[in-house]
Amino acid sequence: MSHFTYLEANVPHAKDQMRRPVDINKLISREGKRPSETAFGRPVYLNKKKRIEAAADKEVHEIPKAAEDIQWIKAEKAKANEEPRTLGASNRGAGTKSGAYAQKNRSKFRFDWSAEDDTTGEDAPVVSRKVRDAARKSPESLEEIYMGKHWSQKALEEMSERDWRILREDYHIETKGGSIRHPLRNWTETNSIPTEIVGIIETKLKYLEPTPIQRATIPNVLNGRDFVGVAATGSGKTLAFLIPPLCQLNNTPPLNDITKMDGPSALILAPTRELAQQIEAEANKVVKFLHRPTKVVSLVGGHSVEEISYSLSHGCDILVATPGRLIDCLESNILVLQQVRTLILDEADRMIDFGFEDQLTTILARTESVKGRQTMMFTATMSSTIERIANGYLNKPAYVRVGSQDTKAQIKQVVQYLPSEEQRFSRLCRDVLPRFRSPIMIFINYKRTADWLAAKFSSETRYRVTTLHGSKSQEQREHSLNLLRSGKADIMIATDVAGRGIDIPNVSLVVNFQMCTSFEGYIHRIGRTGRAGKSGCALTFLTERDEPKVVEELFHYVKTTDTEGINDVEPAVRQKFNLGRNELQPIVH
Repeated sequence: MSHFTYLEANVPHAKDQMRRPVDINKLISREGKRPSETAFGRPVYLNKKKRIEAAADKEVHEIPKAAEDIQWIKAEKAKANEEPRTLGASNRGAGTKSGAYAQKNRSKFRFDWSAEDDTTGEDAPVVSRKVRDAARKSPESLEEIYMGKHWSQKALEEMSERDWRILREDYHIETKGGSIRHPLRNWTETNSIPTEIVGIIETKLKYLEPTPIQRATIPNVLNGRDFVGVAATGSGKTLAFLIPPLCQLNNTPPLNDITKMDGPSALILAPTRELAQQIEAEANKVVKFLHRPTKVVSLVGGHSVEEISYSLSHGCDILVATPGRLIDCLESNILVLQQVRTLILDEADRMIDFGFEDQLTTILARTESVKGRQTMMFTATMSSTIERIANGYLNKPAYVRVGSQDTKAQIKQVVQYLPSEEQRFSRLCRDVLPRFRSPIMIFINYKRTADWLAAKFSSETRYRVTTLHGSKSQEQREHSLNLLRSGKADIMIATDVAGRGIDIPNVSLVVNFQMCTSFEGYIHRIGRTGRAGKSGCALTFLTERDEPKVVEELFHYVKTTDTEGINDVEPAVRQKFNLGRNELQPIVH
């Protein structure tokens, strides 16, 4: 063979040097000949559920495959151990092929383990059979094994501290004060409420589940502890503070000719006569079904001294009163407070706003001599004045807050600019009112506007309208409220006398026909809708006569509470009051 021929035979051709790599499809489809070599297929995307199922199936099918691999490894190991000895005995030549093969095998690393050390056998799976079986069923059951059952699916004795923490988070319950008891999960589980009262709540009132404030309040006050509750209106506070005194009365004998002269067992203070009468009505819904005779009396303005004296002459178990009227009766010796075991201040922040702080401290001081008196305060906002009163007259109270200080996320707020009253009335009748069901509340600032609106509705529309303002007597106010509650009126036109403390069920729309002079008034007005977990809408009309500072607060509140992107402030409002222009604008390069 010539030199040229030798080179041509042993040197790769240039065309071979440029040959392309092996196709990836050929590689992944290659099947192995031994058990340890896995045949791959084309990559396929699997979702979470299929991945879990595939992992479970893989474990089941790979257990025998793993055993096959072990047997193959043992055979190869035995073959490797025997082959060098045989070759070494028959042929000791260092230069022979067999000697080189033996030397190569001696240099191999061998694992020092036995079959008993194997952890992939079927008797000791890495993943438990329980998890594997759950994976076959559904991902939800697999999650339940790792995370545990939800607190609502557990028995009371199974509840852990983590479960109670999740329960409080679910209902947005925050507490402080030490030794706070766990919230109620349902009415009957702890047997803390008498069976008779539970039956009335569930069968007569149709309240199948406690509200968050009821869950947090009742366990912490049944033992007589002082209490401060912060929750929005419409959250179920009334029943939360009525149940504890009713439970106490359930264990006491009825009033007789002697005990009826000592005054009420429970005293409830409210800022307005309407709210006081509403609490009285709610209490009567329960006590009329009680086996023990229980009397509830309200003490408010608008009734003569003779009427009050007659209502108190037969005694009462629960007295609901406004602070000013209660002070008048105490000074006139019509009433004594010698056995008040439970004192409840409802909407304490509003009573402070109304200037009742001195009356509150006087009443607290007069009942302080009663041994073992329990004091409960409920408020929508926690001010410094409320804290001062709580620190001065309450004994190591439990503090509970349910939700945020403003729970208006369920209220859609719309703000429009319409300077003319005729324009506003036309907009209401044409575009707004037909989209909402009754009852509807329209707020105004002046009683003359209320009368004008009522006349317009009566003469130009088919809506049934009633009015509520300060010039009406107590009987007229109660009549107007009953008309709206009973469905005999579709719309109530009211001043701020109905802005707080009035509970009209299922109000779908609140209209601020005239914007109130303070931002706090706006909060109380729109709080008439979106109550008890239901949604609502609040429409506010603005004019050039509205205070810019109040409008700015309104704009900020509507913007910051718009968690769901449903609120709307018309461009005309922004332009007229120069709103939102001081915000940082994006820099365009």
